[in-house]
Formats: sequence, structure tokens, C-alpha cells
Amino acid sequence: MANFLNYRNVAFKLEDKNYYATKVSLSAKANVDPVILNDGSLLNYAPQSSVVGSLSTDFYLTGALPDFLRITGFNESSITANFASVTISNVYPKSISFSVEPFQPILISAEFDWYGNVKVEDFTPNTNEDKNNIQIPSYFANGYRSSLTTSNLEGVDKILSFDYSASCERPSFFHINDIIPFRVAKLNRSLQLSLKSNDLGGILDIDGKNVNSTVSLRDTYGTVLDTFSISGILLSQNYEVSEGQYLLASADIEQTVTQNKTLV
Repeated sequence: MANFLNYRNVAFKLEDKNYYATKVSLSAKANVDPVILNDGSLLNYAPQSSVVGSLSTDFYLTGALPDFLRITGFNESSITANFASVTISNVYPKSISFSVEPFQPILISAEFDWYGNVKVEDFTPNTNEDKNNIQIPSYFANGYRSSLTTSNLEGVDKILSFDYSASCERPSFFHINDIIPFRVAKLNRSLQLSLKSNDLGGILDIDGKNVNSTVSLRDTYGTVLDTFSISGILLSQNYEVSEGQYLLASADIEQTVTQNKTLV
């Protein structure tokens, strides 16, 4: 008989902490190329690298994000995820993002790479005991009280919405005969902030414009759940108006996060 798992019976955890996810996606991809002989015939298909898995989820923010989800931090360690009672080891966070709009609940979107083997045939639903023991939060981040403050940028008191994201590249390094990497690095760490407002002041100049911004995510009671800072460059501005609408301005801010190294 087929085993059907529904949304209510599937739990998602990162490092043994429950996350109130609205969506979880798990996939794997083999990197295989054809081997062509000089006479044009196909010899075989050969792996070019290890199987790389992808894990993504959208979840409600109910408190401060853990350090391992601080994408631009310098901790490269793997974490463990648990999905439908199956443990997924060697999971590496690589991006998070969220959008803030008036009166809307805030969902955090996170993406990960993973390596190894996952026994999807072992997916099982939560037991009734597990479901009864899950504590449902009474609050979560909402655009009603959340805010964005900036320096050196006009019109921030008239912001209509904004999007924040943090990302990095996760190249992997292997020993001979291993399929699990001994290191998954963090390269090209960056932060992005896009916002829409009624007015953003004068146009940027040839050097862009230095902007320091802080995002405060709050619940409907005004309690700060987490803050996100970006100290970057205003790269673009756009002004647009259409029939029946007001003039809207949008801007994109980006920060490249670097790490000082000791030269021997």
C-alpha cells in the first residue's frame, strides 16, 4: 500500500530545533559527462564530481536566527537537518532571504547544499506524540512593526516594502576516493537590500552612494526578533509611474563581505 505523507505530519528540523516551515524541497544531482572516443563513439558516462544535494525551505521567523544561518559569517562547518524523520548530514547553508511588506507575515527562505546519502524510502510521518509535543509559537515576525533605518539615504520614512538577502558560494574539496568533502568553503559572501519608496532624494553619482542600513524584524507586539545590518553601496535607482498609480522609486544596495587574512 502506498504511503502518503501530508504537510501536517511532516516535521523539519535544523540542529534538533523545530522550524515552522511552509515548504521544504529536497533534491540531488549527479554531475556526469559523456566520454567520447576519437572515432566518435560513446565509451561511457563518467562522474565529474560528487553528487550534490539541494535543500530549500520557507519558514516563519519566531526568534533570532542561529549563527549557522548567518550566511556571511566565517563559520564553514556543516549542520544536520531532519526532514520527515530522516536525518540529513553534511548540510551547508548558502543563502537566506526575506521580504517585508505592510501587515504581511515574514517568511525566511533558506537554501543549502548537502553531500552523502539520504534514504528517502525511510520518510515517515510524525507520531501523535511528536505532534502533541511541538510547541506552536504565539508570535512571529510581521511587516506591521518591522522597520528599516538607513543613513545617507532620503525618503526612508516613506518605504513601502523591501527585500533582504545574504548569499555565498560553497565550493567543495575532496580527498582521493572520498565522496564526502573534507571542506566546503565560503567564498564571495555578499548582502543585498532592495527597497521601494515614494521618494529617495537625488540621483546617485558615479561612485554610487555609501549607505548603512539596519533591518529590525518585529512581531505584532513590537518585540524585536532579529536585526540585520548592511553597510554597502547604493548601486541603482529607478523611478516609475503608471496609469492610476503613484510615482514609485526603487533602489538596490549591495555589500561585499571580506575577511582579513594574516600574510606570513
